[in-house]
Amino acid sequence: MINKYLPYFIFKPLFGDRKQFGLQIDETDPDYRLWKENYLQFYNDNQKGKIGSIVNRFGFSIIKSLDFQNKTVLELGPGIIEHTCFFSSIPHAYYLADIDPQFLQYSQKILQENQFKNVKSILMSSNKVDIPLESNSVDIVLSFHQLEHVFQLENHIAQIKRVLKPNGILAGSVPTEGALAWGLGRFLTSRPYVKKHMTFNYDKVICWEHPNFVDKIKSQLAKQFQIQKFVKKPFPFLPIDFNLSLSFICRNQSL
Repeated sequence: MINKYLPYFIFKPLFGDRKQFGLQIDETDPDYRLWKENYLQFYNDNQKGKIGSIVNRFGFSIIKSLDFQNKTVLELGPGIIEHTCFFSSIPHAYYLADIDPQFLQYSQKILQENQFKNVKSILMSSNKVDIPLESNSVDIVLSFHQLEHVFQLENHIAQIKRVLKPNGILAGSVPTEGALAWGLGRFLTSRPYVKKHMTFNYDKVICWEHPNFVDKIKSQLAKQFQIQKFVKKPFPFLPIDFNLSLSFICRNQSL
């Protein structure tokens, strides 16, 4: 991607100061605490109903081809679950996994309002990648806008592979973090918003919130799964640097 060739004074405002702050979250850091306290305001003011929300929805349609009938589904970092309209049928069981108990309650309420049955919540640890489910117990794992946040990405994807049944499916999407279009979009939207309304160091928060660039995520998925589909949006025939979302369907070939 183009970011590899950018001078650092250009790279930094687009993708954060990764040389200074690294990629691993320090939960005791004052800037990170401010970010966590102000995240919902940031989301509501800067994304909800705006271009950020549109971008978030780019990848949801990837699941409309999946058969959910009688399936056990695990969704990682479910959030507000805006993709229920793409379900072909209601799964047999639905596990929600997140590190935030309030988000879990909100996600579970949305599913129940949409007539989903057998919904269970799993509170994950913020400093562990283990998924507390039995091996080979899940038919479909969904991960929308979640893999870019996981510092121990390779181990986390290995955990997803472990809980999936043979020939099980991992489907979802990620923002094209590290791509030129994504960096410019941040520079023109969320960065000026944070500068005007927030007091934390955004160059630090960017690094910790999105430690994984999209090319790394794509590579790790291909390493551990059989890739059935990668879809770039909004311009599928252009290189990743000119897109904002990468969605995927992967199959677990392990026996």
